[in-house]
Amino acid sequence: MRRSNPGRRLHDAVVIVPGIMGSELRETRTGRKLWGVGKLLAYTAGAHTDQLRRLEVTGSEREGGTADVEATGLLESFESLPGLGSAHPYTAMVTEMRRSVVDPAALLPFPYDWRLSVEHNGALLAAAARRHLDAWRAHSEHRNYLDADPEAGPARLVFVAHSMGGLLIREALHLDSTLRADIRAVMTVGTPFSGSVKAVLMLNAGKGLPLPVPPAVLRPVAATMPGLYDLLPSYRAHEVDGDMRVPGIEDIVALGGRRDLAKAAVERRAGRAETTLPEHVTVVGMGQRTWTSYRLADGVALFDRCLFKRYNDGRLLPDAEGRPQRDPRTGDGTVYQYAAQLPGTARPVHFYHEHGELIRSRSVLDMASGLMHGLRHPDERGAMLGDEAEFELCAPEWSTLGEPFAIEVDGVARGADLECRVRGVNGLDELLTPALRPVPGRPGVLAASCTPGRPGMYEVEVTGGAEPKRRLVPVLDMVHDG
Repeated sequence: MRRSNPGRRLHDAVVIVPGIMGSELRETRTGRKLWGVGKLLAYTAGAHTDQLRRLEVTGSEREGGTADVEATGLLESFESLPGLGSAHPYTAMVTEMRRSVVDPAALLPFPYDWRLSVEHNGALLAAAARRHLDAWRAHSEHRNYLDADPEAGPARLVFVAHSMGGLLIREALHLDSTLRADIRAVMTVGTPFSGSVKAVLMLNAGKGLPLPVPPAVLRPVAATMPGLYDLLPSYRAHEVDGDMRVPGIEDIVALGGRRDLAKAAVERRAGRAETTLPEHVTVVGMGQRTWTSYRLADGVALFDRCLFKRYNDGRLLPDAEGRPQRDPRTGDGTVYQYAAQLPGTARPVHFYHEHGELIRSRSVLDMASGLMHGLRHPDERGAMLGDEAEFELCAPEWSTLGEPFAIEVDGVARGADLECRVRGVNGLDELLTPALRPVPGRPGVLAASCTPGRPGMYEVEVTGGAEPKRRLVPVLDMVHDG
């Protein structure tokens, strides 16, 4: 049942900023879509090699010259490109905010070429937000609102950003400080303010990535994307010589990165450390298995879900044998919990959801809608959001057609009545209902097995809490070329 926010809608202008891979891309010259291509039917090395190569960022693009690729809109379908992971559509958030604004003209979805640097896209966002606000203030519906409520004053900006989008907003404010006075609120959802180890995986994926992607293609293409470097960890995530440190330029080069792009990204993040977001509402995902650190072995990144425990002064906290104590950490499956929190933001809001699902969850949609009624935090909405079920849903990043894949739910409370459904998306109508059963010797863990009959994108959904938990699993028909 839909829950509605109380009170009169504000007349502000809203800008929705998606995350990495959240904007459709096409070749400027040919009009060919490179990202946002529709159904995933079969994996072929040749087809995906060609698609990957076309995502390579040219020197002209990095230098701000004529763009070979352009962003045409927010992602509207579930997409998966092996080696780059799955991206979630923003349809639910756009629909929710369209219902929440005074007039559809007050809403601006902001697509961008996520391959390029946060600095490049942040400048575009600052200019687009200013144009949008000016146009909305001149709109007849805005004038009608002020005629009915003269004390409301001119509209201001409300930003709703997912993942990398939050970094663009911070960059926009760094580049155009005058924008700050015209912002009423900023809501970031799963934004890696301190980076993500998943970016290490993408950069180093030429070796050891458990996906059917030609390593010789994926690694050099990823290394050309300045936006990827902006997502690398800026906290102590690199384990080396018995300690952990913030990855520096040489560490990024050792992962397979380019020295010039590594240097630019390190300098950028150092220069943005003091930039805060006004009236910032931070949504943080937690309770999901999340890579939080890595180490290198012969050039291959090996990942861990632990950090080292430390004293308040930063010194390592040793165990009885003098070794650093490992501290298991969680996040949203992509961003480590504390990496999604921006210093200076007082009250992060936590939800037990996976990174991509955060932006589609009913709780987060209600929070975004609440911004248009002057609401900021869950306690201001009473029981609107309900209680969060704190169980974790685990499923593989991909599966092969004809082979079963495992579904696991951890942290299940005694007596909980959970149901699992696996449905095809992107036009598929297949629906499976695998039975969740207790796992012997593992209290609080339920498991199931699922074998879809067709290739495509499938959504695993477990219900029984306040709202469903979901994961996407691409099922690939392993067609080999030649």
